[in-house]
Amino acid sequence: MTRSSDGAGPDPGLGDRLRELDPAEQPANGELIDRMFANVKGQCDKSDKTIVGFFRSRSTTVRRLIVLAVFAILGVAGWYNLALVDESVRDPQWIATLVVFFVLLIVAMMMVTRPVHWPELPRWQIACLVGVAVGATVLAAFWPGAGAYAATHEHGSGMMAGACMGFGLLLGVPVYASLRLVDRGNAFGSLVAAAAAGLAGNFVLKAHCAIDTTGHVLLGHASVAVLFVLGLGLVHRWIPSK
Repeated sequence: MTRSSDGAGPDPGLGDRLRELDPAEQPANGELIDRMFANVKGQCDKSDKTIVGFFRSRSTTVRRLIVLAVFAILGVAGWYNLALVDESVRDPQWIATLVVFFVLLIVAMMMVTRPVHWPELPRWQIACLVGVAVGATVLAAFWPGAGAYAATHEHGSGMMAGACMGFGLLLGVPVYASLRLVDRGNAFGSLVAAAAAGLAGNFVLKAHCAIDTTGHVLLGHASVAVLFVLGLGLVHRWIPSK
């Protein structure tokens, strides 16, 4: 501490000199902060006016209900426009497969719509969900039900498998699009959304397709999940979404 010339105590002018070093009242700083806040608010308002901004600004519950509504519309449309499998095919294996697909779809949806202020999910959990989702569609091909024994050679042809694959891809697109629409930027959200789209397609195909042979399910059903994950999920590693 600086002392007076006689060394008896602190320099009496020290306080005045320190106060001179302190910044004076700076209304300009307050104005700058106000302008910055107005600028950020304006950008947020502008973003919220877009369709993407509107959906992403909804609450977590609303965003999840939007995805469920899209899946429900697909289910209802399929119920009234497609023939449900015969009662002989609705065995416990058929029901269990549908339940597994639906539960995995819900888990994927919960992952994508997690609030951004929550801790980021570990990569191993995301990889596990995607692996289980794709694996479940493949496993369903090796777990045939009663319908497999009624299927003829014609039903297992490549043409029928191609029709199911195309239909499953078409069904999964709305689910994938809705998940990407409400995704606020979770890591690997596109990959999980792709897995959910594959599950949605397989769910509807399982409910309406009476062909249960291993070859048909692998080529026509499980391929939907694989193509979604490889074609739509991993592509975002090189083409990031804006």
